[in-house]
Amino acid sequence: GFIDEDHKKLIDIANRVAELNHPDQDAEALKLAIRQLYDYVQYHFKREEAQMREIQYPAADSHHAIHEQIIKDMNHTLTSSQHMADMLNRFKSLMHEWVIQHIMSEDKKLREFMLLSPEVLQKSN
Repeated sequence: GFIDEDHKKLIDIANRVAELNHPDQDAEALKLAIRQLYDYVQYHFKREEAQMREIQYPAADSHHAIHEQIIKDMNHTLTSSQHMADMLNRFKSLMHEWVIQHIMSEDKKLREFMLLSPEVLQKSN
């Protein structure tokens, strides 16, 4: 449901950041796209964590800790990068790691729990 839609939107925003990473692009447009990505990541995590609490997902605490680390890494990237190119390279790496490690691993476990949990099925009816 909304989690998959959020992931698609996050990937779209991340792709826009990558597309704007050219010398002839407006730096302000790039900064705005990075800010949108950062804001949407936080929005998505809050929604996902609310869903985990609602369905009493057993790994909610460890999943939350991973979200906190991603936000911490994003904050570090935003505040410690010396140049825009450095920031973009670090963001690309972080987004790749997040997509591969988090969505394909941790969020997949959440999805499987949601599909197998009778409580979740009852709430969706």
